[in-house]
Amino acid sequence: MKKNVVFMACVANKEKSKKYGDFDYFDYSIKTWEYWCKLNNCTFFLFDEPYMEDMEKYRINWQKEVFVFDILEKNNIDYDQILILDSTCMIKWDAPNFFDQTDHQFTVSRDMDNMRWVYNSVEGYKKFFDGFEFDIKKYFNSGFVIFNEKHRDFFDSFKQMYLDNVDELLELHKKTGTAEQTPLNYWAQIKGMDLNFINTMLYRCSHLYRKELLSHNWQLNEDTTPFFIKYPYVWMFSGFDKSQREPLMKKTWDLVKHYYTYNETDRLLNLVNHKDIFKNATSKKFKSDLIEYFKDEKYKKMKVLELGACQGDTTRIFSELFETVYAVDRDSENIQILKQKCKDVDNVEASIMDVTNDTWDFPQVDVVFVDASHDYPQVAIDIQKCIDMFDNPIIILDDYGNPNNRNIRASIDDKIKEGKIKVDSLIGEDVGFLTKSGWKMIDREGVICKA
Repeated sequence: MKKNVVFMACVANKEKSKKYGDFDYFDYSIKTWEYWCKLNNCTFFLFDEPYMEDMEKYRINWQKEVFVFDILEKNNIDYDQILILDSTCMIKWDAPNFFDQTDHQFTVSRDMDNMRWVYNSVEGYKKFFDGFEFDIKKYFNSGFVIFNEKHRDFFDSFKQMYLDNVDELLELHKKTGTAEQTPLNYWAQIKGMDLNFINTMLYRCSHLYRKELLSHNWQLNEDTTPFFIKYPYVWMFSGFDKSQREPLMKKTWDLVKHYYTYNETDRLLNLVNHKDIFKNATSKKFKSDLIEYFKDEKYKKMKVLELGACQGDTTRIFSELFETVYAVDRDSENIQILKQKCKDVDNVEASIMDVTNDTWDFPQVDVVFVDASHDYPQVAIDIQKCIDMFDNPIIILDDYGNPNNRNIRASIDDKIKEGKIKVDSLIGEDVGFLTKSGWKMIDREGVICKA
């Protein structure tokens, strides 16, 4: 299965070690991205050895852009999408998966922090590109660029242009102070590349001094966390004296390093949506409680049936807890999204089904998640069907504490009073939890019952 790749250029040029503080700052960037890639099931590729040995002529800035496909192929790295990343970037531990926001387009972030520098750079390269009328409003940063195989021809042509003109481009670099970034911008516009702009403030926040993001709200004085740590997701330590880079990145790492402790639960939870993002999903707490409840190795050999799988956020969690997952939903679009979400696993069988009206014809399972109907007494009917069809199933039920779905609670309570099921564990968010939709839990979010 091809994965998204974070391609990070961290090649130390010993000739410049005094200027860049021996490149010690690489370590802080690497640690954050390795963690994030594990959580988001991405491949982290560290470009730490030059592709071309002469780094004075073939600058690393250029090498990362023009040889990226060659380097990945040389190292037998399969890829879906690729992010080219500067070594000066650190990523926040809980940053969303930005690869999901690209629509597989050429995705970049605007670079407008220093428009005088941008303008001078564009003018400096204009003659080289035969006076091409460059649209400065589309100028992007080359330190955070996402692309894929369909952009291979573009990068191949950019590489050939570079190799044909490497000496002249090197001289222009010395004159303008700009390496590959402005030429890449020119080439994208010359070739008519459609640009998908990602939120720059969130995903490539640079010039932290200039934006006064290194401070906190001293007037309230309630939280001393710097603004750049609280709000943006990707911190780029550029736009100031390079001698300050390593000390500032070290200070940042010392503030946040306790967040970058990898565990399997975090990885799983980061693969899917939760109630704070998608109102029809279960909460992160609901899913983490499921992971905790079914953590014993014996469950790995069991089968689970999910009635009302919606878009597969809980399905994907089940796929790593049980041997086989049977997921059904009456909405064909939901099933398509579910299959895409579970494309990296092979133990999910998804199908379209109206649980209320269609005939049940399932293989024997050990666990059932009842989350299809929200009507009374239909939920109670579904519970009874599970008891009748399966051998002492464990039954998971959602929305027990939802005041807007009292029908579910009534159905569950009826079956408890009848002695058909008994609550084994309360799971999910607790009483008083305020959902994104504006209502509060009146009890625990869900229950796990035994027949």
